[in-house]
Amino acid sequence: MLCHRCSSMQICWPQVTGAVSKPPKWFMTNTLLDLSDRFDLKPLAAVVRALQPAAAASGSRFFLMGAAARDLMLQHVHGIAPKRITEDVDFGVMVENWEAFHTLRNALLASGAFHTAAGKALHKLLHKSTRLPLDIVPFGGVERADRTIAWPPTQDEVFDCFGAKEALEASVEVLLPGEVKMQCASIPALALLKITAWRDRKLTHPGRDAVDLGLYMSSYLDCGNMDRAATEHQDLYAAADFDHEAAGSRLLGRDIAKLLDHQAITRMLEILTPETDPDGALVLVQQAKLELEHGRQLVAALCKGLADEHKKAAK
Repeated sequence: MLCHRCSSMQICWPQVTGAVSKPPKWFMTNTLLDLSDRFDLKPLAAVVRALQPAAAASGSRFFLMGAAARDLMLQHVHGIAPKRITEDVDFGVMVENWEAFHTLRNALLASGAFHTAAGKALHKLLHKSTRLPLDIVPFGGVERADRTIAWPPTQDEVFDCFGAKEALEASVEVLLPGEVKMQCASIPALALLKITAWRDRKLTHPGRDAVDLGLYMSSYLDCGNMDRAATEHQDLYAAADFDHEAAGSRLLGRDIAKLLDHQAITRMLEILTPETDPDGALVLVQQAKLELEHGRQLVAALCKGLADEHKKAAK
């Protein structure tokens, strides 16, 4: 899931005004991730193919995120197996307003490819032919000043959508079986969304988000980043106590920070820094099922990477 139920004790994000800033140069690539030969991605391709006409008709842009994006980016692109299995297919959908969202949802149901899922949640559907659960979470024009959305008609259910716009702008293009193209969240964007998700759900769903975040931190250098780290981030290798996973986590922090402004980086550090205290509870590390000290060092490295870019943003 992209968005997470807010409570009165949770942090609200600052309002985003104007267009989202352009993604950093290292995201700007014409490379298409060609996964068209992956037989096991045919069900996902079928869902995307059915979603595309309705999104176009409603003037909406969408991208794959959540566990399906994690599996695509880690397992299918880099050969890194996930530690948590789920069949949900989550899409973040940028819409102009609630009318556009309802137009999209109604078009999906009218297409005959989807039907409503159990319960009353507007954003949950089921793809008929594949039986895959679909979650379409709106953001953009429906966001309030604090970057949350309140679901109509009662507005009792409130979701935090921080990171969605940033993830869309930094998304990568993927070619699925059947010549189906879609946008998918990058690993830094997925990690960003997981940090905010963990903040919101660490008490209600312990371990649900921390495990994925731990995997992003520990495997990031192995996600096609070794050459870039060696040429553009040589300082990562200068430490006397060099650790492969910690270096990757620090690079991940830098790449996450490049998606954010100064204030948002500060918010990330406020969430993560308490999880680096050797005398603290280390809730994130424990829920990630990492060895305590090594896990704490990974979180500390992530914070260092965020702080590296935070200093640049402050200048």
